[in-house]
Amino acid sequence: MSALRRTSINPLDEATAEADAVILPHIDRAGAVPRPGNIGKFTSEREYDAKAQTQIETFAAESEAAARESTVTAAGLESVSTASTSLITGAASSVETARKRLDHAIQALGHLARRDMPVKVRYWICLIVLCLGDTAGILGAAITLGEIPIVALGQAVATGVAAVTAGQAGADLKDLRLARVRRRDLEELTEDEQRYRQFFTGTEAGISTLKLVGALSGAVVAIISVGIFCLRLSVEGLTSGIAFGMLAAATALGSFLANYSYADEIADYLARAERTYAKAIKTHHKLAADPAIQNRAEALATAASIKAEHAHRGRAAWWQLQALSRRILRRNPGVAGHGAADEPAEVIGRRFRGDAA
Repeated sequence: MSALRRTSINPLDEATAEADAVILPHIDRAGAVPRPGNIGKFTSEREYDAKAQTQIETFAAESEAAARESTVTAAGLESVSTASTSLITGAASSVETARKRLDHAIQALGHLARRDMPVKVRYWICLIVLCLGDTAGILGAAITLGEIPIVALGQAVATGVAAVTAGQAGADLKDLRLARVRRRDLEELTEDEQRYRQFFTGTEAGISTLKLVGALSGAVVAIISVGIFCLRLSVEGLTSGIAFGMLAAATALGSFLANYSYADEIADYLARAERTYAKAIKTHHKLAADPAIQNRAEALATAASIKAEHAHRGRAAWWQLQALSRRILRRNPGVAGHGAADEPAEVIGRRFRGDAA
């Protein structure tokens, strides 16, 4: 059988010599060139049919053995891969939902936005610079008075942040003004705009709250300005105290104007929708990169490739032995003739031993 196995692709001398050594006993010469119709398959043909069939089975067994590791690996990853695939499907649905929501919001509200992306960069730069300015002024005076530097830094940063935060009222004022500009009768809204009716009500309910926030912000500005004035007055005199107190007030007013310029409720909503969409895409990509899915796909592909290779090799070995069987007949034309006139096509595949006729 080892000699037969080695003939799977290229015939070797051993297999050819074995076929050449087969001699059919001479009983009577064929009376015609075609194979006599009353003569069935010779024993040598049946022998080689059986040998050919063993090649199919042998290669099938070898393919299972060769692909076993990949098949087992794929089976072990099936549950994890199935769960990951389910999550990926859900994430893909979330991505599509977020995309549709963003597209719809841009179509319905995009023309109402008053802010673009570069403004956001300038806004954060302004806030950071304003905060650093207040922090530096307070920090220098506190250290001059003999305060521990790390303590002085904490107080200075907190004060700078408070001054910048006091200007947040500007955003509320801007939102209220834009809401008044957008105010429309709800019955006049288009079908797309009905989903965002809260942006078109122009409610006045926030005015009293805005006044309170404005008063508190003004109080914060006054407290910081007076505090810095007193601190600098005790260190560097009246002129320095007035100057730094006014600078602290200017910082808070600058924060107010920066927030007023930046505030845009519609742009904020569109930015949130865009972030939601980007987050959904990131989540989907992260799930899709699950190594369990990739490893299982690779294992399945490897197993399928190995089995396909062995199937082709098995068919090649089957045909090789069929060729050797015909070679025997060709070398004995006096017994078998020169071939049947209408020979049925051979069927390659697994057959039971009793199926061959």
